[in-house]
Amino acid sequence: MKFIDRLTSGKPVIIDGAMGTLLMKELPGYQGSFELLNVERPDLLESIHALYFEAGADIVETNTFGGSRLKLEEFGLADRCEEINEKGAVAARTAADRYKGFVGGSAGPTGRLVEPMGEVPAELVYESYKAQFTGLERGGADAIIIETMNDIQEAKLALLAAKDATSLPVICSMTFEENGTTMTGTDMLTAFATLTACGADAVGANCSMGPDGLVSIYSRYIDNIKELGIPLTVWANAGLPEIVDGSAVYKLGPDEFSLISQDFARMGISLIGGCCGTTPEHITALSKRLKGVNHLERRFSRRYRYLTSRSGCLDVSRGDGLLYFGERLNPTARKKFAEELKEGKQSFLRNEAKEQVREGAHALDINVGVPGIDEIKAMHASVSTLSTIVNVPLMIDSDNSRVLEKALMIYPGVPLINSINGKESSIEKVLPLLKRFGAFAVALCLDDSGIHPSASKRIAAGDRLLSTIEKNGIDLERIFVDPLMLAESAEPGSAMETLKVIEYYAGRGIKTSLGLSNISFGLPQRKNINNVYLKLAQEAGLTAAIVNPRTIATPEHFSEEEKRAHDFLTGRDPGASAYIEHFKTPEHLAAADTVKSDPSDILQSIYLDVVEGNSDEIADHVRQGIDSHKPADIMENGLIRALEKVGDLYSTGEYFLPQMIASANAMKKGFALLKPLLSESSDKKTGIAVICTVKGDIHDIGKNIVAMMLENHGFEVHDLGKDVAAETIIEHAEKVQAHIICLSSLLTTTMSEMKTVSDKLRERKSTIKLMVGGAVVTEEYAHSIGAAYGKDAVHGVNQAKKLLS
Repeated sequence: MKFIDRLTSGKPVIIDGAMGTLLMKELPGYQGSFELLNVERPDLLESIHALYFEAGADIVETNTFGGSRLKLEEFGLADRCEEINEKGAVAARTAADRYKGFVGGSAGPTGRLVEPMGEVPAELVYESYKAQFTGLERGGADAIIIETMNDIQEAKLALLAAKDATSLPVICSMTFEENGTTMTGTDMLTAFATLTACGADAVGANCSMGPDGLVSIYSRYIDNIKELGIPLTVWANAGLPEIVDGSAVYKLGPDEFSLISQDFARMGISLIGGCCGTTPEHITALSKRLKGVNHLERRFSRRYRYLTSRSGCLDVSRGDGLLYFGERLNPTARKKFAEELKEGKQSFLRNEAKEQVREGAHALDINVGVPGIDEIKAMHASVSTLSTIVNVPLMIDSDNSRVLEKALMIYPGVPLINSINGKESSIEKVLPLLKRFGAFAVALCLDDSGIHPSASKRIAAGDRLLSTIEKNGIDLERIFVDPLMLAESAEPGSAMETLKVIEYYAGRGIKTSLGLSNISFGLPQRKNINNVYLKLAQEAGLTAAIVNPRTIATPEHFSEEEKRAHDFLTGRDPGASAYIEHFKTPEHLAAADTVKSDPSDILQSIYLDVVEGNSDEIADHVRQGIDSHKPADIMENGLIRALEKVGDLYSTGEYFLPQMIASANAMKKGFALLKPLLSESSDKKTGIAVICTVKGDIHDIGKNIVAMMLENHGFEVHDLGKDVAAETIIEHAEKVQAHIICLSSLLTTTMSEMKTVSDKLRERKSTIKLMVGGAVVTEEYAHSIGAAYGKDAVHGVNQAKKLLS
């Protein structure tokens, strides 16, 4: 029988007592490394193991508690780590084979403070344990037992090393103080939830105190920790030590020890034994006491319910209200944070993190994507700091798998990864990290074909991704599906389509999350729209939202402003015209009223059609204008003049994205009638522009608007779409003899593609101008790669004209 089968069979497994107690009795005054005895005195170790098997133990632990490479380094034995652990396992194996028992390869703390609590690098601790576990498996251990851990981060690293280095089941056991937490501040539920998610096969407590103290701590958490769905373990000391003649003495006798430990069996704990001060006599008494105890009703099915930090856990399956993930630790649109990340400072990080927690954030999203910085180093520093100043879990936000891996390695808990998607590259890079580290993840409803407007296609993309995730052995309890929030001002109707996706996954019992702020992009008083949509999404079954907790308000009844936002989101106010009108200032209203249409002035009518986004009448007005005006005159004094006015209104905040799109559409309709006539009259084009979103980035709303505006201003526009490779861009630009290349990026991880294009243009000594823009792109970055900067569609058109003048 395999050990894991015995552990889950229903009958309590008995583990041995103290090794050190008997070694000190046999070797009084011994000063060296007890672990070296594995090589020098295997006979002594075999005899001690045999005593415990005879006492009734089902499994004994190897004499390797201090056998990690870092611990052995203190005795000058680091280079013998694998040998010493292998010999220790062989000694135990020899005894176990005689008694048909099992061998647990023991590993205790390294004695060092690991980052982020201390300064020892996580990778060094990981490698130290990996060498130890390699030796233990080679020597014949049936399981790895990581024990007496007081730092959850060190326990996580040891567990990761055991899973990576061996094929053995792993027990992880923490040690708790009388207040119920580890020395570094982790309570039992948080510790056990973390280790369960990270792949432990059993979790428990050992050492710490006598069985009475551990019974008390277990009693506080037993219902919740049983729901984690894996076996529980415990081996207590023979009471608290007393100092007698300068030595620690444990006075709790075998009968009392076994009587109290019987309570562990009643709780349904699967493995029970003794730690410091316990002897074969204690194990004999315990074995007799537990005879006949059976937990046949216990069935184990691992559950994933908690996101955790070092000192707290968040039950994401609670279903009693929305979870808020604070969004403000993101350098996009937060100039101060971006500057501090470049300078290696953390004032903004510290203040905003604490403030968001005070405002009600249940977890914090952390993104450090700033052009030109070492993102791995910045994420390392940020996660280290956040782990020590807030007790809420983190959402690690990056598209760079190396950044994610570093964060997962040092984070002392179970974070949420933002994100994985259905693109092959994402699955290849992120899925292995989820499997290895046990993190939760946000799964985006997109694939290589991009983001679909319709709910049905987004659901299809989401289902394909979930199927892949599940086939790779990742439980869907660890997944939050994100239907992706498009800007309602640019994609009318998408808000309601997104709600359909949420309803679908809520109906399947799958958690959902949403990046809320995009819904109100390009509109005034965005918090009204955000709050109303959040309420609609919650009613549809939303689990969590990435939000600014400071602005969240979900009143019982909508305010007047929220009612107007509701009309816009549900399609009763197309283009948000009534909503925007409501928020115009008196000055704006007065300015708008000064422009009146004169029926006899057809150019003025065309001008107003564009300014007001009147697509219904502009075609008729342009046709009338052609009878009495030159095409170039209509273009210059009707259409172009109107677009310049729209640009002014947009720049001053009087117009927002919906009006700009409506104006651009009206312009496009009018321009379509003029275009053939302008060609006939040999009117010169403004220039030839190639535009696209760079490789790796599938966002194109902003790019589409810029392309439309460029065309409306007389450019011949070649739109290559999204996710376009640098070579493709340049080859096409050269083929059509473009004057300018316009690149868009919404992701920090794809911005480097802009530099790639710039470098290739320089290599070819090309005269083609380059302009870049997008949500994450700054003027500073643009100039650093030798490109012009387009802040928005209006500004971008003006910049393009300047480049070609």
